Amino acid sequence: MPRAPARIRRRWTEGTVVLCSEIEETLLRGQGTLGVAIELRTLEDWKHWWGQWRDTIMPKALEHFPGSRPTACYVTGEIPMRPVLVVPPLSHNWFRHYIPSRDGTGLWLCDYPEPYMQAEVAYLRDLGIVDAAEFRRHQRWRRDRPEYRGPYCLRDYTLEQGLYQ
Repeated sequence: MPRAPARIRRRWTEGTVVLCSEIEETLLRGQGTLGVAIELRTLEDWKHWWGQWRDTIMPKALEHFPGSRPTACYVTGEIPMRPVLVVPPLSHNWFRHYIPSRDGTGLWLCDYPEPYMQAEVAYLRDLGIVDAAEFRRHQRWRRDRPEYRGPYCLRDYTLEQGLYQ
């Protein structure tokens, strides 16, 4: 039986800055519980944390979630938000979160299934962000999803805090 590849742990030294797993999960998928409650309350907070950790998160996200981009790309304005085609009924309780700005404005962060919003991979393909090779990787990734691997993992993506155990 094949063995799972071993994760290489980084050595923690004094002064090492490690990104909290909740904040990283919120920047990636937008649905972390403590990240939104503690550090990511306003658009300016999202921009600050994304600017600080973009170079660490983005390469791993592109590798482990092909055909998708971190939620922080949409919130900070790197990629335009996907438009809502049809507003879903309130009884469905899909993800919808308001992110205020310090100047009194804000935006709604929504993630609805396909009849209500265009699929993310199709939207990114229409914008020219996802090419044909990444689309094929996305299709393979959708077929072969890995199983649960622990509290510091989102499928096969290991959160930064999980590297320092």
